[in-house]
Parts: sequence; C-alpha cells; structure tokens
Amino acid sequence: MSGVISSGARGGLSDQTLGPILEKAFKKGQHEAVALLINSPGGSPVQSSLISSRVQRLAEENEMPVYAFIEDVAASGGY
Repeated sequence: MSGVISSGARGGLSDQTLGPILEKAFKKGQHEAVALLINSPGGSPVQSSLISSRVQRLAEENEMPVYAFIEDVAASGGY
C-alpha cells in the first residue's frame, strides 16, 4: 500500500481502491497469513479508519494473522 490515503486522489489509497485487493489477499485457503507493505505519508482519517476496519474484519473472519512492514514511511493514517 503506497501513496496518500484519500477518497479522491488519483492513485491514492482508499477503502474503495484497496477493497478488492484486500478481499483477494484474505481469500480463505490460499494463504496462511497476509503481509502488508506500507509506504504512506497518511491522509484522510475517514479512509484510514475504513481500511483498518476492513483489514481487521477480514483477518477475524478468515482467522488469518496480519503482518505489517514499513517500506519507508508510515505516518498518520499509514501507521
């Protein structure tokens, strides 16, 4: 996940743009864990919360651990 967290920024990170990717990553039976590579200066608190909630929900539903790795920066909502 790389970029500014925003609902409208082109190429930015949002629940809408990351949703399908996260759903695929958590698909049951394909993986033992999900690793998130994060490089974001942060951004929208609303989108940050939506993304975080989706990751938590999918992890619980699929009983799958999540590991987060910071590539360069994870400020504000990226953290």
